[in-house]
Amino acid sequence: MKFEPVKLSKVIERNFSFLMPDFYEMQTEYMSSMHNLCGDLDTSLVLMFITNKFYQNKENYLSKNISTKKFYGKNNFKVSSSKLKINEISNAIGIPRETVRRKKLKLIENKFIKLDRKKKSYFLNNSLIDKKIFEPQIKISSKMLSNYCIFFSNKDVFDKDLDFVAFKNDIEKKFILYLPIILNFQISYLTAWRKFVDMQCLFIGVLCALNTTTQLRKKSNSPNEIFDSKEIFSQVHWMNNKFGLNSTSIADITKIPRTTVLRKLVKLEKLNILKKDKFKRYATHALAGFDYDEKTLYPYLQNTISLLGVLISKCLETYSSKEMKII
Repeated sequence: MKFEPVKLSKVIERNFSFLMPDFYEMQTEYMSSMHNLCGDLDTSLVLMFITNKFYQNKENYLSKNISTKKFYGKNNFKVSSSKLKINEISNAIGIPRETVRRKKLKLIENKFIKLDRKKKSYFLNNSLIDKKIFEPQIKISSKMLSNYCIFFSNKDVFDKDLDFVAFKNDIEKKFILYLPIILNFQISYLTAWRKFVDMQCLFIGVLCALNTTTQLRKKSNSPNEIFDSKEIFSQVHWMNNKFGLNSTSIADITKIPRTTVLRKLVKLEKLNILKKDKFKRYATHALAGFDYDEKTLYPYLQNTISLLGVLISKCLETYSSKEMKII
């Protein structure tokens, strides 16, 4: 069953202030877990791309167990070394060739990836990926997708609510089918934003966006007062001095050294992504009235909304064969 990504993206666009806190919550959890797993987000992006090579071909799993148990168990999937060329990875994710080479070597040295020189093949060492990392990702991703779909149902986009428990169970049951969908989204999202800011800046920006949009949703005068993706930024002036995150909190949450956080915050201020109040708390900056932001930052935001439409539609197609019926 087909779901229209453009239709879903338009709903997200029109209801940005209500829906995006769920996305930013998911993305903060995802980036935090990947940063903790690999030590830095550029290495994580290389690992995501390589992992996607193992799991993107669904036809390979038709006769196999595709649950999370299979993912954590013995991995029989491999990929030819000829399909993991440094130039291909570099061109796909926008990281310089030499950096990709170093990150790939790091992943091999840390045994995330195993190289069989005799067979000229790579294997993903899933045994090193702790369940404590993936289980929160599955839970928060399921929560976001479920909340979105309940909202879509209320807007008559399709005709049945999505049960959070059922959806989470389906993701765990067919995890290896969902994994390429999630990885495709993350790779596209991170690669696009990396053209504008480095990964640490993005991580900090997403965290502050989570705080800002959550506070705006709570502070709205009416539970039905919803802003689209442009209007919400004109409402940032609502923020009072109690809102925002300080550098210490950001460092504690992201596990990025505070000295590095301070440097990144200066950069994000110069780019008009974040603003600082008199208490040195940081929140998302207003786009309204900033021509530079509307021409540079806003298109990246629009791209994120489009990617979310694709992500949700693909997940629903995977889940909906027996559970949902589109109108």
